[in-house]
Amino acid sequence: MRPRRRYAPEPPRPTRTDVINEDIRSAQVRLIGDDGSQLGIKATSEAQKYAWDKNLDLVIVAAQADPPVARVMDYSKYRYE
Repeated sequence: MRPRRRYAPEPPRPTRTDVINEDIRSAQVRLIGDDGSQLGIKATSEAQKYAWDKNLDLVIVAAQADPPVARVMDYSKYRYE
């Protein structure tokens, strides 16, 4: 008899490493606007409100900085690219 074929396990799916919107846990962020301008250090809630008023997302781009750097962008478009 021929031996049974063994199937390789599925490769693990990549986990999302980006921290966006409500997942941001720091109290303050250094905010970069959607046009690339620096808006200064803001409270996270204020930065989220700024992003939502523009109908965009707040994404942490440099978590190791103090305070973390957050950018206002369209996250789905960023992820697609």
